[in-house]
Amino acid sequence: MKEKILYVSDRPSMGADMLMKNLEGTFEVLRVRSGDEVKHVPGIVLVNLAGLESSERINAFTKSKVFVLGSQTEIDSCGIKNAESFAKPFNVNEIREKLSGLSSGKTESQRTLLLVDDDAVMIRTLREGLSTSYKVLPANSGANALKILERAKPDLILLDYEMPEMNGTQVFDVLRGNPDTMNIPVMFLTAKNDSKVIAQIEALKPEGHMVKTLPLREIKEIIQKFFDGVI
Repeated sequence: MKEKILYVSDRPSMGADMLMKNLEGTFEVLRVRSGDEVKHVPGIVLVNLAGLESSERINAFTKSKVFVLGSQTEIDSCGIKNAESFAKPFNVNEIREKLSGLSSGKTESQRTLLLVDDDAVMIRTLREGLSTSYKVLPANSGANALKILERAKPDLILLDYEMPEMNGTQVFDVLRGNPDTMNIPVMFLTAKNDSKVIAQIEALKPEGHMVKTLPLREIKEIIQKFFDGVI
């Protein structure tokens, strides 16, 4: 499966568009405009600076490696934070080599999951099972999860939908309302496969959901499919 690259472009640009066409043999290129809402941002983002209308959403892609494409003047004045640059004229082979080195990305064992559940037994069970493949940060409440997120940025949050004091929906709303956490993927956990609850979860538009009493093998498969970009 090809690694995904998000290509942000607001108007055609011969040099940048030709570069992306050349990269399509190596990567799967997802094309969006700067104002589009992107549900799941890949690890690599390329931004065509020619005619770029806004950098606001791009500056929120804090979990991705961002590269800007343009003239040196455009690069110097773009206002996109923490971005590396590829200046015209573009060297396709050099850029492909650079991105291919990044695309290997994190190995499974380097990825971090934030596991949020008020059930101590479930926390222990899932933590023990998932820790063989991932680094797992446990949180026994929504409030504790938010504290952890002040110092850590996980690759995926597994969030219990029904919790006392601060439930999953409330935590999710806080996450999406904070620029530092708004792009962290969230998958909801539910205690049972209730159609009403599932409909409520899907209305929130998270990255996914699963019944937490599924066999561990199936839970790990769902998580791996997410990281592989299948779901």
